[in-house]
Amino acid sequence: MNFKNHILQVNIILSISIVFSLAVNFLRPNSITLLSKDLEQADTIDIDTDEPVLLTISIDQAKEFYEKNALFLDARDEVYFNKGHIKGALKNIFFMELIFNIESLQSKEEPLVVYCGDPGCGDSEDLAYNLQDAGFTKLYVFKGGWLEWSAANYPSESIE
Repeated sequence: MNFKNHILQVNIILSISIVFSLAVNFLRPNSITLLSKDLEQADTIDIDTDEPVLLTISIDQAKEFYEKNALFLDARDEVYFNKGHIKGALKNIFFMELIFNIESLQSKEEPLVVYCGDPGCGDSEDLAYNLQDAGFTKLYVFKGGWLEWSAANYPSESIE
């Protein structure tokens, strides 16, 4: 068999695999979304709701959560966390250990504020979706992140 035949076979197998995978995903009751949608911005905060929540919040709303002693999770790498973070925030560590740490402090039904470095960082949304999959029901993504929080001179701390 020559090289062209191998390439053709690989392309056929790959094409069949992709079509089959998309078909199976489409038919599943809990299919995986192929394109993620932007999170909605919270207009108001209702901490007492029993409905699951996954929304973005403004800096004013984040400060309100902070003043109500909500738990903050820093989605950035440890190096950035150590240089400075929202006072009292938990750092992003091995995911199962993070879940254990959260559950030692509060239930899965209490609010969690997840943040990253700046509005362009997607790590906070990724972490929020992972936490949602793990059963946490009140998740708020502070898109302004560390950059906006520190610029406002709100409570912070560092480990260095």
